[in-house]
Amino acid sequence: MRKYRVNGFEGDSLEPEESLLEAVSPDSRIEKPVPSEFFFAFYFVVLAALALFIAAGFNLGILKSVHFAQLSSQNQFISVPLLQGRGLVYSKEGSVLADNKETENLWFISARLNSGQKDEQINKLSEILELPADSVSELIDKNSSRASFLIKEDISQDEKDKILALNYPDLFVVKSTDRIYPEKKTLSHLIGYVGLVNEEDLKKDDSYKISSRRGRSGIESFYEPYLRGGEGELLVNRFSDEARVNQPKKGSDVVLNIDLELQKNIFSELESGTRSIGKSSAAAVALDPRDGRVLALVSLPSYDANSLTSGLNQEEYKLFFENPKNPLLNRVISGKFSPGSTIKPLVALAALEEGIISPSKKINAPGFITIQSPYDPEIIYTFRDWKNHGWVSMREAIAQSSDIYFYTVGGGFYDVKGLGIERLAEYLKKFKLDSALGIDLNGEVAGFVPTPDWKIKTRGETWYQGDTFNVSIGQGDLLITPLWLANFTAALANEKFLYRPFIADKVLDEDGNVVKKMEPEILEEFSFDPENLKVVKEGMALAAKIGTAKVLANLPVKVGAKSGTAEVIKGQSTTSWITLFAPYDNPQIVLTIMMESGREGSYIPHEIAYRILKTYFENSF
Repeated sequence: MRKYRVNGFEGDSLEPEESLLEAVSPDSRIEKPVPSEFFFAFYFVVLAALALFIAAGFNLGILKSVHFAQLSSQNQFISVPLLQGRGLVYSKEGSVLADNKETENLWFISARLNSGQKDEQINKLSEILELPADSVSELIDKNSSRASFLIKEDISQDEKDKILALNYPDLFVVKSTDRIYPEKKTLSHLIGYVGLVNEEDLKKDDSYKISSRRGRSGIESFYEPYLRGGEGELLVNRFSDEARVNQPKKGSDVVLNIDLELQKNIFSELESGTRSIGKSSAAAVALDPRDGRVLALVSLPSYDANSLTSGLNQEEYKLFFENPKNPLLNRVISGKFSPGSTIKPLVALAALEEGIISPSKKINAPGFITIQSPYDPEIIYTFRDWKNHGWVSMREAIAQSSDIYFYTVGGGFYDVKGLGIERLAEYLKKFKLDSALGIDLNGEVAGFVPTPDWKIKTRGETWYQGDTFNVSIGQGDLLITPLWLANFTAALANEKFLYRPFIADKVLDEDGNVVKKMEPEILEEFSFDPENLKVVKEGMALAAKIGTAKVLANLPVKVGAKSGTAEVIKGQSTTSWITLFAPYDNPQIVLTIMMESGREGSYIPHEIAYRILKTYFENSF
């Protein structure tokens, strides 16, 4: 007989009256028997409750049956991911910079493997795919716990025909898409690349599948939420030939501000220039100073992004990730270098704004100056210039790049008090040298401004006047990125605003509607004296006419420029720079070039800049 339990009472049978035993005391039960009217009312309540309970249980049973039936149905099907059609990336003229191509991929369904045919199947696949049988066997065994896995991407038509002819139920050829980069190395650091997701990706976002690809760098990474689209899947029945397809959703397209012809020209000239001096490290960036749009961005050494989309073998991995030349490093945004004399226009502007010196005051700039140690008068420090400039005003000092002039206005000498490191640091930080600028690329780093506090904390050393001298000419511990120098030059050119550099112009849905429009963003608005700005810019114009950047004098437009060379390894390795804006009276482009070089190659950036701008303006007018 079935047992029941109600309020702690347990027995073979249960009468309605007994359900009340714990509700009243024994004494009251003896002295006051339950009235019959109460009993019958309670009886009907219990019956009603029991009926409802039975009905609910029945319905629950039905629901559970339906649920488990659905689960059973679902478990009959194995999911094979269909890689999404990523959105395309376009230049501002409409050229495709990141495209998709249709591929056919070979997938293996583990549950449908006939173990008796395994060895035969391995040998057949080895022959068709031209892979060692051991490799195929290892692949199958390694993934045996997974319901499905990818054997090979982008198989050929011949491979497909031979595989289908085998008629193995565990092999499926699935249409998909693969990412391709038509310009190969030309835009690799800017566009980036896609790669297979890893365990970390899957933990962060479970909407990715094990075979999914995501943007790993560049625009592909930064705009991943738009470009990605939605994953599709092929559902294959474990027990029959039935298959269903859930189509993937195409991602949104991204249109950039990039001028493709300018980008290609810069890449070609920079690659040729580095090759001519046997070097490999270089960077260049072009901005529109009117709003911060990035027109071109090149970093060398470069790489072909197409080779990274499908994963790497061990040898390929070493080529990219263990290469001492670090081809994956975007030197425009992630490389930090001594600016050399390119910092002098900023020092000049600060000196004028702070009233340190008048633009017409001339300073004698012989080949060197000496100062005494503040702790021992017997110790004399010598600070050299790259040549004897004689007496120079500020415009001439900028044009001729006089180190002694900027030692004087930066650190103080003769009858000039100098800015001092505190005010120098203040102006460097006004232009966001110590901050990332917020470009729409991942991996941007900030420059570095050394200070007395930093030196004592990190090195346990006192800050000397010589340290301020070094900062004033862009040497020592001062570090910048090429992007920062271009952005600073752009602020000088427009005389008012420091913009956030931005690469993408807009995002479009699959119907061509604008999903997101990027607008210029002002990081800092300046109120410098227009006359002071004029003096600095005139000095840069003089540099491009008769000074250190005079190779630019024959361009079809007037240019303002500043060159610089920073010594990295004494007498052996230098970092050479040029930064400029043009046309002088109505700036439309800023171009900044950095090259690793020796002394013999210090003027290569000037020549590269000349050829780039000549082509650019000849094509523009």
